[in-house]
Amino acid sequence: MKTCSILCVTGWSAALAFGWLALAAPQGEPAGQLALHMALAGTGAAAGMWSWLRISRRLDR
Repeated sequence: MKTCSILCVTGWSAALAFGWLALAAPQGEPAGQLALHMALAGTGAAAGMWSWLRISRRLDR
C-alpha cells in the first residue's frame, strides 16, 4: 500500500512537471525533446492513475 501511495504521488508529479514542460516549450524547442516530454507526462499520468485505482480498490474492501 505504501509503494502504491508513493507511486501515485510520483506519477502525478511527473505528469504535471513534464506536461508543463511540453506545453510551455519555446518555439525553437527540438521536436524530439518535446516528444520525450509528452511521453514522460503520459507515462507519469498512467502510473498515477493505475496506482490510484489500486489504492481506491483496496480501500473499498
